[in-house]
Amino acid sequence: MSAAPYIESITPYVICVGTTLEDSTAIARAIDRRAIVMIAPDTKAARRLLVAEDGVPDSPAGVEDLETRVIERGCLRVDLVSRQVTWGDVDIALSAREFDLLATLAGEAGRVWSFEELTSRIWKTRYRGDADPVVSAVKRLRRRLASVVDELRVVSVRGIGFRLVVPD
Repeated sequence: MSAAPYIESITPYVICVGTTLEDSTAIARAIDRRAIVMIAPDTKAARRLLVAEDGVPDSPAGVEDLETRVIERGCLRVDLVSRQVTWGDVDIALSAREFDLLATLAGEAGRVWSFEELTSRIWKTRYRGDADPVVSAVKRLRRRLASVVDELRVVSVRGIGFRLVVPD
């Protein structure tokens, strides 16, 4: 049974095709006017190139490639591509800096991020012993989050930095 007729009858945002299917490249060619993500069980460059040369619009991605585009922690969803944040069904509007800060903290929720790490990652500069920019940004992020959700918290770890606490 072929999925092509069904795919022709709908308008999906993206179609995921596994490279382990015998006719995966044929399926991709038949529906090439849609956005296609090829999912490969391995990350061997040779397999990726083989599929790409066979006419597929983009080389296959491993599942880990897809996971890094959207961070989900409990009800929190951080879309790194569209730069949108939601808590359940509620959109949370953030500034660019607030988004970068939340995305970093959510990437490894529960991990303590030092002032130095946050300065380097968010501001792209070396930490020079002044935690004020980080503290101010966290304060703004906390205010923004508190206006939408009570359960999501950015916790201070005295003298070290911050961590995100997301309820299960």
